[in-house]
Amino acid sequence: MNIFISFAYLLSLVCWVGSIVFFSFFAAPAIFKNLDRADAGKVVGVIFPRYYVLGYICGTLVLLTLVMQGFEVSRLKLGLVLVMLVCTLFAGLGIGPNARKIKERMQGSVSREEKDSLERKFKKIHRLSVQLNGATLLAGLVLLWITAEGLTL
Repeated sequence: MNIFISFAYLLSLVCWVGSIVFFSFFAAPAIFKNLDRADAGKVVGVIFPRYYVLGYICGTLVLLTLVMQGFEVSRLKLGLVLVMLVCTLFAGLGIGPNARKIKERMQGSVSREEKDSLERKFKKIHRLSVQLNGATLLAGLVLLWITAEGLTL
């Protein structure tokens, strides 16, 4: 059973961190490079909910597998997973829906002044989303490093 728990932990953590790396450094830049900004935004808008659901699932599995290991688990590992989960939940459930609402309002019939205001709001929450994604990635990489220290091949 311990091997199964370790496998589930590693698989979940690697999928989570890997999805962040892939989306942030490969998929999103390629989408924005090859499509006009509006279409790229629509494509990314379709991907984001699935991206965050993957984070919720992987994060929950990582947390559960750590808890199942009992007292052997360091507080640092638990803390890192909790940081990752909080960042992912906040970005996915708080920032994501807010960003979609702002984008929808921008596409409606609004004055130039209101559109400029909405663009500033969008840029601000986008920056926060990027920071949360970066924090999740950094915490995930530290957690992977700590995990790798204990592995034997």
